[in-house]
Amino acid sequence: MTRRDFTKGLFAAGLAAGLPVIGRADEAPSAAAGARPSRSLDPFAIGVISDIHTGLPWSRQKYRTGREYPWQPDASKRLVDEILALPHPPANVIGLGDISLAFGETGDYEIAAETLKPLSDAGIKVTHAMGNHDIRAEFLKFFPGYDTTTKVPGRFVSVVETPHVDFILLDSLKEPVKRGDYAACTGLGLGEAQMEWLRETLAKLVKPTFVCAHHAAWDLKIDKLCAKSPKVVGYLHGHHHHWMTNYLHNGYSDAARVIRMMGFPSLGLDFDVGWGLIRTSPSKAVLECRARDHYFPMKKPAAERPPQWDLFVRDWAGREISFAL
Repeated sequence: MTRRDFTKGLFAAGLAAGLPVIGRADEAPSAAAGARPSRSLDPFAIGVISDIHTGLPWSRQKYRTGREYPWQPDASKRLVDEILALPHPPANVIGLGDISLAFGETGDYEIAAETLKPLSDAGIKVTHAMGNHDIRAEFLKFFPGYDTTTKVPGRFVSVVETPHVDFILLDSLKEPVKRGDYAACTGLGLGEAQMEWLRETLAKLVKPTFVCAHHAAWDLKIDKLCAKSPKVVGYLHGHHHHWMTNYLHNGYSDAARVIRMMGFPSLGLDFDVGWGLIRTSPSKAVLECRARDHYFPMKKPAAERPPQWDLFVRDWAGREISFAL
């Protein structure tokens, strides 16, 4: 049996047993063409996706990236189909930024909008944060309305409300002065107005809340601010294309708090590939890590994969991370 046949067997066995599927994103089961769930959405569940990084082919790029990822759109579409194939798909999906491949091209967002459209067609509310590879004006052409609903003018800041817990989506994008330069895409920050809004908002919280952004809390220098707020129950971020878990705290005094910070993989580009499903109750939120693939470096792997890649997937697939509400 080849490694590819073995991987396909894992998918078939997982589906038959109703278990989390472990395997390749480019071989994940797709929903039948045109088949979308007519069943009800789950208001207590939230899907989490990050680092979609959809991009134009090399021949159509205005700002040449020097890279092409032709497998990425289909890999992401299969994971979108996986969300829709749930018995009761989540009523909300949040995105943690980096929708564009690299330089925020208009065509990048056109591809991303088409990839994610089945979610909104099914009635799922999809809300995005901005990442360091995004450009707000280009994003708005295919994802309109963020400039009018934002909590902080000039940034795209959202609050997603669910029955048991809310999600604050911050905007950590510092747009590059020079387009088409990778080094110029590394800026980040919240800015004074957003920081002031965040301080005031966290001080007044009465409901359990996740704070979310593309970048990690300590990179934005809000780790202690989040940890000390009694209603902040966790911090979610993307950016690194890895499943990651760590802790935030606000010191070592008797009054110190510690909360979990969780990093998410890419939706289909490289390194860890997958998405998260958070199910909530009045007392806790439980994140299921839907790990689906791993490939490195930034190219689609050949049929013969290093065994370590499959072990990376197995280490995270179906793992549950809990947050106390």
